[in-house]
Amino acid sequence: MNTFIMIINMMNIFINRERELQFLEERYLSNRAELIIIYGRRRVGKTFLLRKFLEGKKGVYFVVSRLGNILQDFSGAIADQLGVYPPMFLSYKDLFRYMAQESSRERTIFIVDEFQRLAESDSSFLMELQSAWDNFLRNSNIFLVLSGSSIGVIEKIALSSSSPIFGRRTGQLKLKPFIFKCAKEFMKSWPCEDKIRAYAVYGGTPAYLSHIDTSKTLIDNIKRNILEPSGPLHEEPYFLLSTETREPLRYMAILEAIASGATTLGEIASKSGISTNELPRYIRTLEALLDLVEKRYPLLEEGRRGRAIYIMKDNFIRFWFKFVRPNLYILELGEVERVAQRVKENLDQYVSQVFEEIALEHFSHAVPAIRIGKWWKGETEIDGVAIDEKTKTAYFMEAKWTNKPVDKQVLRQLEAKAQEFDWKKNERKEVYYIYSRSGFTFTPEEDVKLVNLQEICNKPCNQESIT
Repeated sequence: MNTFIMIINMMNIFINRERELQFLEERYLSNRAELIIIYGRRRVGKTFLLRKFLEGKKGVYFVVSRLGNILQDFSGAIADQLGVYPPMFLSYKDLFRYMAQESSRERTIFIVDEFQRLAESDSSFLMELQSAWDNFLRNSNIFLVLSGSSIGVIEKIALSSSSPIFGRRTGQLKLKPFIFKCAKEFMKSWPCEDKIRAYAVYGGTPAYLSHIDTSKTLIDNIKRNILEPSGPLHEEPYFLLSTETREPLRYMAILEAIASGATTLGEIASKSGISTNELPRYIRTLEALLDLVEKRYPLLEEGRRGRAIYIMKDNFIRFWFKFVRPNLYILELGEVERVAQRVKENLDQYVSQVFEEIALEHFSHAVPAIRIGKWWKGETEIDGVAIDEKTKTAYFMEAKWTNKPVDKQVLRQLEAKAQEFDWKKNERKEVYYIYSRSGFTFTPEEDVKLVNLQEICNKPCNQESIT
């Protein structure tokens, strides 16, 4: 069986959801009632996954609108997709009773997408589902999927112990953006350097990656998709924040501050103009609800007061705030080529930070350790550190996105920085990994691993994301 699945539909490409599809197929064949929660950020591919799963099966796919009569709209979806006309639903109980009856004749899939909108606007929905599940749905042949994109909301209303349906769900999937080894499949014909650059620009969100046209250069793609005012991704961050938050401009200011280099609450408050008293609640939304910002600690210092920094998780959002947001005015005046030249001149400097994350991804799979992360103290930063308690081994990693081969001085500098990492300092074994865009001027030695771009780009796409 192939290690990834690719579905091409118009301009959309769907890669490496085989494990998720297999999970759903196995549950479909379980011969018991199933209540599955599927969630993940917007544009991450939930709809494609569910529509692929529905192929050849009896089912109804329903998207909850913010407006309208839900019961009436659901009835219409049933009529359109099953070709039958259900009775008028006067309550959710009527709807759930119909689902049970329809499933008794033949296994039927009912998908409620963006269900968090319904649960937030009408608290009785989940209470009615709890009652229906306990009284008759759990003994039926139903396959019910609740899908949504507000991560924090869904974890609270559907997965937490306070949820009315806690203990009723039979499984859940959290879909995540692709890491580099899978995102690169969207630009298979490009050289490795451009695959890394493209990932630094578009990130791992399938809907963004699907706009890449590999018959054109990366810069041409950036111009057409992102810089042009008519481009499909030109205003994407603003649309995202406007859809998901009540104060999009405040969130824009925070993300702009982080993109400009602010990492602590004080720095972000200063650059965004939002007070340190107000800022934490906005940060929590960006972390928990939108999954755009990550609070990161040095390895082995998780939770330690004053050691956390905030980083942008999504490469596309970071790129947009770095190159598009500051130039929106002149882009609206038609100066696309002028901004594209700025992007071209500064792209590799921007990519260097993303390359560290790509190297850390590869490093995480290369070393036999569980505790892995970045580490910093004062002016000292190490791109990757991993510890293996069993063998008392510490692994240290450095990544260099330069157009010249890396010399041995980089190794010596990494060895010096490693001495500031205190874990089992006088008894551990040390192993060093150096990642380089342009190769090396020296050969490997004992306990030193040299990794070039081809080794990174040849890593197969077998991302595991079942939760």
